[in-house]
Amino acid sequence: GLVYVTDVNSAGTKVQGVNFPESAQASTNYPIAVLKSAPEADLAGQFVAVVTGDLGQKTLEQAGFAKP
Repeated sequence: GLVYVTDVNSAGTKVQGVNFPESAQASTNYPIAVLKSAPEADLAGQFVAVVTGDLGQKTLEQAGFAKP
């Protein structure tokens, strides 16, 4: 089946990725936000700050995610 490159990367030698030309045009967006009615809005805000900050961006990049 088809999976994301990040899934292939994290699976190590258990799977083999196959590149195909159409994959270069594929993209996925992962929105992140704090909901107005979030019961732990402060904590959610801290999480968003970590993910969007330098450390979070570096971690995502190391996992194979590209910046938009």
